[in-house]
Amino acid sequence: MRGDLSVSAALKRLKKAQLREPFEFWSGGEFSESPARVGELRTTLEGWMCEPERAVERKLAMGETHQAVVEALLLAPRHRMERKTVLSILGGASEAEVLGDLERAAMVFREGNPEGEYFALPGELADALLLQEIAEKARANAVTITLKGHLDERYAGPEVERPMSPSRLREMFKMYAKEPASVARVERLPEGLRDLVGKTVLEFGGMLPRRFFERMETDLPHWNQRRWAKILEESLVGTTARLELERYGIQHEDDTLIVFNEVTLAWFKRVAVPSDPDAPHDEAALGVDLMANISRFLAYIIDHAVRFTVKGEIFKTTEKRILTELIPNPGRELERGEVLQFIFRFSRSVGLIEVTGERTFKLTAAGRDWESQDLDTKLAGLFEYITFELDEAHESIHHPAMRRILSTLMKRLEVGVWYDVMYLPFLARNAYLSQLAVLEVDEMIAARGAAGAGATEDLQRLAWNLVGWVRKRLYLLGLVDLGYDDKGHPVAMRLTRSGARVLGVDTPEEETFGIGRLVVTPDFEIVLFSDGDDAVLTHDLDRFTERTKDGALKQFRINEKSVHRGLVEGMTLTKMKEILTFNARTPVPRNVLQSIRDWASKSGLLLLGADHVIRAQDSGILGRFARDAGVRPFIKGKLDGNAVQLKSKTSLARYRTLFRDLGYLIELEE
Repeated sequence: MRGDLSVSAALKRLKKAQLREPFEFWSGGEFSESPARVGELRTTLEGWMCEPERAVERKLAMGETHQAVVEALLLAPRHRMERKTVLSILGGASEAEVLGDLERAAMVFREGNPEGEYFALPGELADALLLQEIAEKARANAVTITLKGHLDERYAGPEVERPMSPSRLREMFKMYAKEPASVARVERLPEGLRDLVGKTVLEFGGMLPRRFFERMETDLPHWNQRRWAKILEESLVGTTARLELERYGIQHEDDTLIVFNEVTLAWFKRVAVPSDPDAPHDEAALGVDLMANISRFLAYIIDHAVRFTVKGEIFKTTEKRILTELIPNPGRELERGEVLQFIFRFSRSVGLIEVTGERTFKLTAAGRDWESQDLDTKLAGLFEYITFELDEAHESIHHPAMRRILSTLMKRLEVGVWYDVMYLPFLARNAYLSQLAVLEVDEMIAARGAAGAGATEDLQRLAWNLVGWVRKRLYLLGLVDLGYDDKGHPVAMRLTRSGARVLGVDTPEEETFGIGRLVVTPDFEIVLFSDGDDAVLTHDLDRFTERTKDGALKQFRINEKSVHRGLVEGMTLTKMKEILTFNARTPVPRNVLQSIRDWASKSGLLLLGADHVIRAQDSGILGRFARDAGVRPFIKGKLDGNAVQLKSKTSLARYRTLFRDLGYLIELEE
């Protein structure tokens, strides 16, 4: 953020006599006499003005109005402001007094001419002020919110006469941050305060604003900030302080009871993992439904001319037809229409579909590549998308960072174990708050102030928005399952195996007995027997079958329409057969395999052999292929009604890609 005016250039404007007052001001009374040589005088002053701690100290030694001018210049573009803007900051104060003092101290310099006069803050001085401000705010936040910051300040802070060594501090932190030690310290608190701390953790995530306390039912008669701070700090449990977060775009300027992050985590772990006696009344899991629905949406785009409105949206009548193709049960959290809207936005955003000159959508090369990717690759792409997906402009300030923190915390969860739904959102919010200054969130807020991106969310809303992300997005992707109480309220979440894989967490292998999980019947029904991790197999089956039943036993049906959908999405006939035969407990009925092949032929499947010959059961389809203007340059000759010889200069893989781009279903023959 360095401005145009450097400290060196600014000081060179001042003659020796004009440098004596700045020297006296910046020395802070340390030196009675200034250097005799003007060059040495300027060099000394320049060094002082570039020291962050001295710069902040000298600024704070001035009056409030003087400081307001300096702070306004810090936030101004290139650290300079027009004279009329500076005058508006003075209020009723004297221009000659305030601006004169700043100029005589060499804090601020006047530039321009009477018609276009402005005041500037030297660039290095601005850098020094900003660096020290960031460092102090970072330390203050850490001290207030975290046990580590509190210990650092208490035993190695600037006011400690004999600071503790870093290694000793680390050992002390490890000892006090352990879960049993943290819980024990909470339980030793006076009864009323202990209950308040427990409620603060479970209901407010470790941060209780005074205004909420005054509306609570509690045995404590009134807010007793000093006494609580003394007890909590001596117990290494927390503190009370006035948190002022408006400059970070958070609606919170209030006295606050704070339980240190590490203690909050320990208390949550002790009480927020339900286990069997406290398991949710009901549970919901979407598994890989979203993957299947994206595939069905893309298949519909391929097979139909989907037109869009002037606003770029799909017509409502078309939406209704597409909805009939999707898996019908999106769970309690989303309506079916919301799922379709998410799929549409995702497909547009990452370029799976694009518009044509006829105001319709078509599949792109990225869309074709999407279908050939494995489940975990697709999930990773979707996870990246939802991390930065925003509904409102102001969300870009806080939400992506908090989502990344929450995702990191999810790696600590045990797969399949239920956790309180507020557990991770509260911890992620607290971790984010402790990093506000380091992330320079206040600067981002200031830069966007003109656009109205000010304080829009309070502490509770930050956490609840994370809960909404868990319920509406992580659940939609099948990365977590949700648990509900007997009134239908979401109260718990658990990490799925798919979620663990996306996050890079190693999961214990399920015990298997070497038998297939599928039973395929002659009437084209498929039953899937669960082994605890069915995501990949379910995803594969969804691509070329219709799912007819969910639950402990999933059921699917193969038909001509589902096989066609799988082919146009890019799945090969060979792959379909492999999925069935490899996973079946008993041999797949011959009529099923033959019907799949026949349906593929009716869909227009063309087989390309190693001899560069295209074969088809339907001579009409092959004739249309041979007459295509895009295909003719590659045809060497027609062998018979069901075969065409291609030129051999082009590879088989290249031919497959080329002809698929022209709209033909090409598969390499075994």
